[in-house]
Amino acid sequence: MKYKAILLFGAPGSGKGTQGKVIGNILGFMHTSTGDLFRSLDKNSEMGKVFVQYSSKGQLVPDEFTVNLWLDAMKKLTEAGKLNPASDILVMDGIPRSVKQAELLKDHVEVLKILSLDVSDMDKMVERLKKRALKEGRMDDADEKVIRNRFAVYEKETTPVLNCYSPALVARVDALMSPIRVLEAIIKILIPVREAVDAGR
Repeated sequence: MKYKAILLFGAPGSGKGTQGKVIGNILGFMHTSTGDLFRSLDKNSEMGKVFVQYSSKGQLVPDEFTVNLWLDAMKKLTEAGKLNPASDILVMDGIPRSVKQAELLKDHVEVLKILSLDVSDMDKMVERLKKRALKEGRMDDADEKVIRNRFAVYEKETTPVLNCYSPALVARVDALMSPIRVLEAIIKILIPVREAVDAGR
């Protein structure tokens, strides 16, 4: 059985992680963050050693490894009774990050909707990230050049991934609204998706 899923895309600072966690707390949804999966790996386990081998050199972990790690985590959640693939909808945050990952996931995941948290005004987002950097002590977010480069990298990586799916699946939300307004827009998009899954049971 394929996992039912909503893909969550958003540039750095768009609130993707925050919104993903909130949606994941709604009954019938589960937030899965690839970043959290990597951080939770036992460094002495076989997978942990592979992860350290790449991350310690600042290299990206291979696509196959990332997808296998994610699938392994979903299998464990299913076996533990925490995830019901027949009715639960996964909110996938951080995967797929490449066309290759999208291809590898095709046989395992049924994408019901893609939520793209879009930035309509780059200057406003730069200011938002600078404020966050001061508040949270994230000095990598304080440099405007670094911020703009991260956006350019995100656009370059994400656009081809979105092109792997039907445009009809993509729902765009203005990430510059207040967090609660972003959540309101997301909920409006998710209600029919959730009801369609419930009706098909």
